Amino acid sequence: MPGPVAGTPPLWRNRDYNVWWSGSAVSQLGSGVSQLACPLLVLGGTASASSTGIVAACANIGYLGAALPAGVAADRLSRRALLIVSSAVQLVLMAAVGLAVAGGHVWVPQMAVTALVQGAMSAVHAAATTPSLRRIVPNGQLKVAFAREQARDMGTQLAGSPLGGLLFGLARWLPFAFDAVSYLFVALAALLIRTPLGPDRAQEKGDGPTSVRQDVGEGLRFLRRDSFLRFLLLWAALSNCTLAGLAFMFVVALRRHGASAAVVGASESLVMAYGLLGALAAGRIVRRVSGFRIVVTMSWLMVAGTLGVAALTARPWPAALCFGSLVFFMVPLNVTFQARMAATVPDRIAGRVMTTTSMAAQSLKWLAPLVCGALADRFSPTASILGLAGVFALLAVASQVTPALRGFDDGSHAAQAAPEAVTPGEAGRDAEPAR
Repeated sequence: MPGPVAGTPPLWRNRDYNVWWSGSAVSQLGSGVSQLACPLLVLGGTASASSTGIVAACANIGYLGAALPAGVAADRLSRRALLIVSSAVQLVLMAAVGLAVAGGHVWVPQMAVTALVQGAMSAVHAAATTPSLRRIVPNGQLKVAFAREQARDMGTQLAGSPLGGLLFGLARWLPFAFDAVSYLFVALAALLIRTPLGPDRAQEKGDGPTSVRQDVGEGLRFLRRDSFLRFLLLWAALSNCTLAGLAFMFVVALRRHGASAAVVGASESLVMAYGLLGALAAGRIVRRVSGFRIVVTMSWLMVAGTLGVAALTARPWPAALCFGSLVFFMVPLNVTFQARMAATVPDRIAGRVMTTTSMAAQSLKWLAPLVCGALADRFSPTASILGLAGVFALLAVASQVTPALRGFDDGSHAAQAAPEAVTPGEAGRDAEPAR
């Protein structure tokens, strides 16, 4: 199986990658802090769960609405500029919220608009991030890089909630000030990276400028031609929806069985700790095990973890261990899929393809609490969780029998299909998608 190219220095000696990873880690920690503080602030100021839900929905709407235009922008405009500008806008928004809260004001319209614009800026940032990362990291080290990204995100989520609660307890404006400052770090990281981040939009002689519609259409056509990416779109949408439903039902089931809020919170922290362990182990797993074996084995282990949660909902700690094991198994899966996709997609359409995939991955999550809540009220939380285990089982079967995955072996074929992933200077040329 492929590994780092001979003579390529290890990631810990890659200055640009370490600068980016560090700045992103601070920013992710800030986001984790404000994500806890925001619902606490709205609930405390309005005592309205519906207002809190509106603010949360605005963030999702902003992201989904901006995803496709953000992908086009990442393939047309300077990715470095997009990373800096999107971070600067979010810095200003969080600083404005912090100032308003420090002045004793909690305005739901301001929070809703802030969430909406933040969601859009997050889409812009995400659209520029993966294509930029491909420029910074050699193709043979992509899987290790994505594993470290997962470890970073899991670690900051684990630390963000307790830190957010602590800062909110000291002063309600502190979490938002902390998040505002954190965006400065990721903007500086993007500024300090020496590697050109692209895009290289050199057009052949005689070609005129293309419209946004044509650019979006080109990205969609690439997805349609690649059977692996078509499978990934469906898998990501269903698996994220199912995982969101399980996270929702985990809380509902524990509360139905009498668990206190403190026990529920501690159980969720245990789940996140397992996710962090999975991220730390993912680099070693993806280097030693073929892509197809990871997908099939981890998919069935996720089914087993969900069944364990269904059987142990009356016992919070064993249920949390089962849920945590499921998250542990999902991390290598995510790393494998991310690395394969990053190695497959040509640089000049990377922003469009990545954001379309991301939008598809988030597209069904809103259904999870609605469907699972209705099933739990009609039958029981356990029945709802068993239904989720059935969805995971269908995904596992599909992973085992889908022809597009049978030749999937750690992206080696993809690396040949998309030389732009490792040769930024040739990013203007098309590449045949992996079959």
